[in-house]
Amino acid sequence: MFNAVKRIAGSAPIWAWIVMVVCALVLVVGLVVSSNRTAPTSDATAAMTPTSSTPLEQPATLAFMEDAKAHAAEPRTIVLLGDSTGAARDGWAPKVGTAISQTLQRPMATKFWNTTTNDYGAMVGLGDGPNGPIGFWNGSASGKDANYALENLDKMIPADASPDLIMLNFGHTQDPKTALAEQLQPLIAQLRKEYPNADLVAIKQSPAQGKNTGEQTAGFASAMDAEGIQVIDVYSAFPTDDASLAPLLKDTVNPSPAGQQIWTTTVLKAFEVQA
Repeated sequence: MFNAVKRIAGSAPIWAWIVMVVCALVLVVGLVVSSNRTAPTSDATAAMTPTSSTPLEQPATLAFMEDAKAHAAEPRTIVLLGDSTGAARDGWAPKVGTAISQTLQRPMATKFWNTTTNDYGAMVGLGDGPNGPIGFWNGSASGKDANYALENLDKMIPADASPDLIMLNFGHTQDPKTALAEQLQPLIAQLRKEYPNADLVAIKQSPAQGKNTGEQTAGFASAMDAEGIQVIDVYSAFPTDDASLAPLLKDTVNPSPAGQQIWTTTVLKAFEVQA
């Protein structure tokens, strides 16, 4: 373990290590940086976004995995921006992180966003391994929308971080009367401006009970695809009728443990990683 700590510290100069004591063992994992590729944006807000569009050739999630395997010693960084559906400390996001860590044999650490302090909390280890580390910034903000992420972007993605993969998980906190893709455009434009080497992935969220979320997300996948943004379709993995949906939600929106497992399996499928 201590040899792994020395190696991680050496390969991740951006992050100072944090000591976590669990049953008298010390876990130190660094959150780190790197780069990947980009693609421009679409139509309705062309004035505030790039004017050209690149077709999606390879899913960003698979490109991330292949690149991480091909350059095993180099550190990588993942960012998740979204609402409460990705915020649970025992939910799908950390489970996805752990599975990716195990598959790539890379140490991984995460931090969870705190809406009270408008900052990240303490570092949490998700896995270990002999290869370069992965930092996972979980910027899921309960009750907040994409505009909140845009306003706090400089803290959600700190200046010393250079993300390889940015996942966008919005929908339930957005205006139901406006197309979801349109509402994400300002955030997408800023991400592409500040992080041109990062790949973007959009998650189509699970249904909400008692609401016709299908109307808001209609055309979302095709709009994102037109911009070269991969979509992970969690929505279609869930039933939409209230009776079948109820056991999969702990309230009207957020997934129950059974629902979290569906999220985990669906997201990991996009990475071609076993749940």
